[in-house]
Amino acid sequence: MKKIIYLICALVSLPLAYSCKEHEIAFYDGADAIFFDQQYGVSYYDSLKQAHMDYSYIPFGVMDKRDSLLRIKIEVAGHIRDYDRPFGIEVVADSTTAVAGEDYELLSNEAVILAGQNSTHISVVMHRTPRCEEGTVQLQLRLIPGEHFTLPFGSEGIGKMPLRYTSAETLPMSMNSDPSIHNIFTNCNLRKPKTWNNDNFGIYSETKYKLILEFAEDIFGWTVSDFDNDPKGVMSTTRSVRIAGYVSKYLLEQYKKGREHWVIDEDGSMMWVLGCSWASGTMPDNMTEI
Repeated sequence: MKKIIYLICALVSLPLAYSCKEHEIAFYDGADAIFFDQQYGVSYYDSLKQAHMDYSYIPFGVMDKRDSLLRIKIEVAGHIRDYDRPFGIEVVADSTTAVAGEDYELLSNEAVILAGQNSTHISVVMHRTPRCEEGTVQLQLRLIPGEHFTLPFGSEGIGKMPLRYTSAETLPMSMNSDPSIHNIFTNCNLRKPKTWNNDNFGIYSETKYKLILEFAEDIFGWTVSDFDNDPKGVMSTTRSVRIAGYVSKYLLEQYKKGREHWVIDEDGSMMWVLGCSWASGTMPDNMTEI
C-alpha cells in the first residue's frame, strides 16, 4: 500500500516540475554597467552583504608604515562575456589635492574585466608626506567605460547599485553618490586608543597623545601601532603609569622654567598626566609662578 501512495505522489509531482521548467525567466537585456564597488569586511563574510563604501581612507596617523597599497574593487552589472573587456581610469584633477609621484602612484590608468569574470581590482600606492601630515589629502578617480561598458547609475548612485548594502559610516568630506567616482583620503590624524587610561592620562587630546607617543617611542620603543592596534593593550595600567612618570617629569620641568614654557593642552588648561602637582583641568591663571 505504501508503494502505491509513493507512486501517486510521484506522478502528481511531475506536472508541477514540468510547469516550473516551462516558466520563462526574463533575461537581463540592459547595457553592461561598470562601477566602483569597494567593500570592507572580514574575508569569510558573504561579499554580497559587506558594506559598500563610496570612499577609501588611509589613516597614516595610526600606522607605522609610510606607504600603503590600496586595492579598489570594480564590478560589472550585466552580462559575463567570453572575451576581455578593457576600460580606463583617470584622476579627476579638480577634485584632487594629492600630487602624482609624491602623495600617490596609480599603478596603471588601464584595467580589464577578464573573460568569464564580472569584477577586477586596480591598485594605488598612497604615501605619507608632509601634505597629509598638515591636513587631509584627497585623490579622486573616475572610470572611463570605453566601448564595452556604460555608466547607467547616474547621480542617484548607491541606491541603484545591485545587491549591495550601504554602510552607515561616512566621513563629512566623502559624500559622493556617483559610483563611477571613488575618493581616497589620507591624513595623519591621531585617534583616541580604545585602551586610553583616564586615571593616568586624564582627558584625551591629540596634542597630549603626540607628546605621550614621543616619550613612549624614545624610551620604550612603543609606536602608535602598539597603542592603537595591540589587542592586549599596551596602555594597560602598569605600562601607562611608567609612561606617565616620564611625561609628568617633563611637564613639571617646563612649569618650573616659567610661564612661557608651560605646556598648554587643547582646551587651554595645563596639560595633565598622573604625577603632575596640579589637578586635571587647571587653567594657567589659577597657577602660581615659581
